[in-house]
Amino acid sequence: MATAPAKSITSQQTNSSVEIVSDSLAMGIVFALALTVVGRIIGFFRGILFCRLMTDQQLGQWSLLWSFLMMLAPFAVLGLPGCFGRFVEHYRQRGQMGAFVKRIAWISGAMTLTLSASILLFPNAYSWMAFRETDHITAIRFLGLALILVSVMNFLISLLESLRQVRVVTIMRFIFGITFAAVGCSMLVVWEDGTSAATISCAIGCAVSSVPAIWFLWKYRAEFTDGAERLERRVMWRRIAPFAIWLWWSNLFNNLFEVSDRYMLIHWSPETADVAQSYVGQYHSGRVVPLLLVSVATMLAGILMPYMSAAWEEGKTAKVRTQLTWAIKLVALTFTAGGLCMIFAAPLLFDWVLQGRYAGGFAVLPLTLTYCTWYSIFLIAQDYLWVREKGKQAFVIVAIALMANILLNLALIPRYELWGAVVATSIANALNLVLVLGLNHRAGCRNDVGTWVCVSLPLVLLLPPLLAIVPVALVAITAFQTNLVFNENEKKQLAPIIAKAVQRMRRG
Repeated sequence: MATAPAKSITSQQTNSSVEIVSDSLAMGIVFALALTVVGRIIGFFRGILFCRLMTDQQLGQWSLLWSFLMMLAPFAVLGLPGCFGRFVEHYRQRGQMGAFVKRIAWISGAMTLTLSASILLFPNAYSWMAFRETDHITAIRFLGLALILVSVMNFLISLLESLRQVRVVTIMRFIFGITFAAVGCSMLVVWEDGTSAATISCAIGCAVSSVPAIWFLWKYRAEFTDGAERLERRVMWRRIAPFAIWLWWSNLFNNLFEVSDRYMLIHWSPETADVAQSYVGQYHSGRVVPLLLVSVATMLAGILMPYMSAAWEEGKTAKVRTQLTWAIKLVALTFTAGGLCMIFAAPLLFDWVLQGRYAGGFAVLPLTLTYCTWYSIFLIAQDYLWVREKGKQAFVIVAIALMANILLNLALIPRYELWGAVVATSIANALNLVLVLGLNHRAGCRNDVGTWVCVSLPLVLLLPPLLAIVPVALVAITAFQTNLVFNENEKKQLAPIIAKAVQRMRRG
C-alpha cells in the first residue's frame, strides 16, 4: 500500500540538492496515529481542566467562541487552501506548483485580514451573533487577532498535507495541543475572564505550532521555483474555481451544520441568555470526549485525500475506492469500540473528576458519541466526492442535512431544550451520512454489506454498556475472520498498516 516517493519536477529543473519526499500512506497513518494518541490525551485533559476551571456559563461562552472561530477561519479564505489536497500534485507534476501556491496564499491572506479588521471594528455586532449579548467586547477583539493565526496554521497544514508530509503536520498538531493546554490552563488560573484567556491561548498555540512548517517550507523552498512552462492565471482559475467555490460553500454549510445546535440553543431557547449559555456549557462537557473522535477523523480525512488524489491522477481508480472503503469500515469499528470504552469510563470522569457539576453533559454522552462517530465517518466518506471533483454534490448533501438540523432544532429546542438540540443533531447526522454514502455509490464507490454493517454499528452505544459489548465483539471477530466486513482486497491494503503498528508497539 505504500506510495512511491514523489520527486518534484521543479527540483530536478533547478538542480536543487534537496527535494521533498512524500511519506507513504501506511507510514503516514501509523506515525500520525501514534503521535495523535498522545496529543489527544493532552487535548482531553485540557478539555477536562477547562471544565474544572470554568463555570458552566463560562464554558458555554468558550464553546460558542471556539465554534465561531472555527467557522470564520475557512469562511475568510474562500475555501482556497482546501484546493491543495486535490490540485498540488497536479501542478507539481507540471512544474507549476510555486505559482499555484503563491496565488492562493496572497488571496487567502488578504481575505483573512479583511475579516479580522471587520471584527475589530464592529465587535458589538459579532458579540451579539456569538453570545446573544453585546458586552463581550474584549473576547471578540481577541477573536479577531486569533483568526489571523488560526488561518495561517490551517493554510500551512493544508499545504503540507497536500505534499504528503504527514509527520510534519502531526508534529504541528502535537505542539499546538501541548502549547494550548499549558498556556490555557495557566492563564485560566490567573485570569478571571475565562473566554478571553482560552482565546489568547489558542492563538499562541497556533503561532508556536506553525514554526516547524515554516522551517520545512524554507528548507525546501527550491521546490516552489516554477519550471519553464508558465501557469496562466486564466487556465488555473478556470480549473480550480468550480472546485473552490463548491468547497467554500460546502465548508460554510458544514461548519454551520456543526455549530447550529448550540447557536439555536442560545437564540431559540425560551430561557435567558445566561441560562442558555449554561445549557451550552453542559452540552460542551458532553462533547469533550466525543470530539476527540472527530478530531482524529478530521486528521485522517486530510491525510487520505492527497493519497487518493495521487492515485486518481495516476489512473488507479480501483485503488482509490479500496482506500476509501477500508478507511470507512476501520473508522466505524474502532470509533465505536472507543466510544464504548468512553461510556464505561464516564461515571468516573463526570462524578469524580468533574465533581458532578455536569449532569446534563453526562446524560447526553451516549447520543453525542453516536452522532460524532457518524460525523467522523462522513468526513472520511466525502473525500471521494472531492477527489472526483463533484463538489456540487458534496455541497447539496450538507445543505440538506443543515436544513434538516435547523428545522428539527426549531421544533425540539423550545420544548426539550438541551435534549432537543442533541436529538435533532443526531437525526441530521444520520441523514448526512446516508446521503454521502448514497452519492458515493452512484459515483462508482460501491457500498457492500460490510459498509452498512459498520456504519450502523454506532447505534449500539445507545444500549446499556454491558449489552453493547456483544455486537461490537461479534462484528470485530467477523471482520478479521471472514470476508463479510473486509474483503480480500481491503485486507491486503490494511496489512502494511497493521504490520507497521505491531512493529512500533513492539519497539515501544
